[in-house]
Amino acid sequence: MTLFCIWVGYRFYLFYQWMIGNSDIAVSKPGAVEGFLPISALLSLKQLFSKGVFDKIHPAGLTIFIAVLVMSLIIRKGFCGYLCPVGFIHNLLNKIGKKIGKTVTIKGKLEFGLLIPKYILLAFFLNSVFFKMGGRELDAFIHSPYNFTAEARMMNFFTDMSVTAALIIGAILILGIFIPYFWCRFLCPYGALLGILAKISPVAIKRDPEKCISCGKCNKACPGGIEVDLKQTVNSAECIGCTQCIDACPVEDCLNVTDRLSRIKLPWYVIAAGSLVILLVYYSAARFTNHWDSPYPLEMLRKYYMMM
Repeated sequence: MTLFCIWVGYRFYLFYQWMIGNSDIAVSKPGAVEGFLPISALLSLKQLFSKGVFDKIHPAGLTIFIAVLVMSLIIRKGFCGYLCPVGFIHNLLNKIGKKIGKTVTIKGKLEFGLLIPKYILLAFFLNSVFFKMGGRELDAFIHSPYNFTAEARMMNFFTDMSVTAALIIGAILILGIFIPYFWCRFLCPYGALLGILAKISPVAIKRDPEKCISCGKCNKACPGGIEVDLKQTVNSAECIGCTQCIDACPVEDCLNVTDRLSRIKLPWYVIAAGSLVILLVYYSAARFTNHWDSPYPLEMLRKYYMMM
């Protein structure tokens, strides 16, 4: 998925260069790039709820956003565990930390304190969009030149990064080496939202207390810092369904992915496969119903790009 995201970014760069006249090669805009606009998608979701209008500016972004929310409701935070490129980067950083033997375990009151910021950010966004923003303000923002060019502005943020932004991102990456999944675990408001929804999911990791030997290997493997060996059912908002705890467990069938409703044991790969299937189903449905590509003329978008 990370390689796909890199390809999408490159295709969008070529599209942007063509749109602003720096290239003569016509390239179509990859709709998947809108998946990197969760705030715009949140605004579009309110528009969908309040007016019954499916966003026409970033329809692919809203489609992906809804698909990811559905993933969390059905099969936990599969997006975080298997599809998010930021999670993949932190996985690599965590491996570096383990290799040099410098990872730090965050537990207790310190862990609780560090978990608070992402929920504060989530509360701020939800309150601003769903409670403070009126219908006129919502419509004005969605149809503003800023929102029309949101993906281009995001790209320019990374290609023309300020020193301050570079230092902050660099610090987060460095912390990710020593503190496993630092951004995902302590700062990401998107992950906080998905974690809350995942609490309802019928899919969870279950531990058989009679087979458990309390070796603690599952705890060390867990990117969410969950004390798996102390729980019979892992239903923490920090569980991303990566099944690394199952892979680390030396006792067969001690840990399993389970449907909590039927208590049926599921294959370890069901969360990964299910996440991909849900995403493809929503993509196919959006294509079939013309809710993937924006119907606005390219000349209109070109005008907004040239204004940036």
